[in-house]
Amino acid sequence: MEVNIIMPQMGESVAEGTILQWLVNEGERIEKDKPVVEISTDKVDTEVPSPVTGVMSKILHKENETIPVGTVIGIIQVQAAEAEEIAAPKEIISPKVEVQTPKVEVSERERVSPLVRTLAKQYGIDLKKVKGTGEGGRITKKDIMDYVGEKPVEEEVKEREEVIPLSPKRKIIAERMSLSKKTIPHVTTNFEIDLTGIVKYRENRKEGFLKERGFNLTYLPFIMKAVITALKEFPILNSTWTEEGIRIKRYVNLGIAASIEDGLIVPVIKDADKKDFLRLAEEVQDLAKRARDKKLSPDEVQEGTFTITNYGVGGSLFGNPIIVPNQSAILGIGSIQKRPVIIDDAIAIRSIVYLSLSFDHRILDGAQADKFMRRIKELLETWDYWS
Repeated sequence: MEVNIIMPQMGESVAEGTILQWLVNEGERIEKDKPVVEISTDKVDTEVPSPVTGVMSKILHKENETIPVGTVIGIIQVQAAEAEEIAAPKEIISPKVEVQTPKVEVSERERVSPLVRTLAKQYGIDLKKVKGTGEGGRITKKDIMDYVGEKPVEEEVKEREEVIPLSPKRKIIAERMSLSKKTIPHVTTNFEIDLTGIVKYRENRKEGFLKERGFNLTYLPFIMKAVITALKEFPILNSTWTEEGIRIKRYVNLGIAASIEDGLIVPVIKDADKKDFLRLAEEVQDLAKRARDKKLSPDEVQEGTFTITNYGVGGSLFGNPIIVPNQSAILGIGSIQKRPVIIDDAIAIRSIVYLSLSFDHRILDGAQADKFMRRIKELLETWDYWS
């Protein structure tokens, strides 16, 4: 029996996916629920598990190909004794439909993948001069690299410049950030926050917290809790612009931007306003880990109403964060550093952080944004354990 692996629809608005990496080879035995292929969509990168135990008999689409959802991308051969184990979701498998892959010549456009086009442009290669050795005469990356090695000295690529091919994730980030800047009039306001009390509290509690909870206590949950409290008091910051009017969200789905190997992803804590400090600390740790491990589901990166980004982990003090489309604002966190400040005409050493709020000027003005930030400042500078 044969079972098809199908490009899954990872979210209602997702129309296509890109194969990042096959994790198995043709002829290799695979176990049920073990990852077989890694895909990327405009929502999330994820690994697709095998729906059955069997042998990978055919890989129909290669790495770096972008394919419509519902397309058969591979076939698993299942032995009769194992066939009864099949119990996979419809979006991943379907009954075997005869798949024919005749070796026929294809057009110039069809025989060149986006990766090959990028490499050809990088090396200044006329693709008409390259003989394709792939299926149907397609030009592969190896064909390009072999051709580069055969070129005369006068045609060799200059070594003073380099072009890095764009990953699917980087293309998506570029599109979304460009859309945000083109459609949303950004304004940024910056506030200085004295975190000395929170820093002392964390220093006194971090070892016990690690033993009790099993993960490190960071500064992020403190800021998250303050932001959620302020959003409930100033709901205009928890809204989106529509042609019919400003849509206020009476719930808080808090997005936390996380850096991953090939870009940035924003996991979302749903109904964050209903969760206490400890639950927020736990969930943000879990989401960040699963984001790095590419274990997030599409639902966990959608429907955010407000976003926090922590560029301070890299040492940056200030930033002008870009608003996530369909939100009204984003809060950036700078690096926490000790600084001399004047308190009651005396110099004191305090732990200072700069928070930057970028907001949609169509939705609110500076006065409203500053009230929101002053409330966050008040909450953080007078922090006492919140429930």
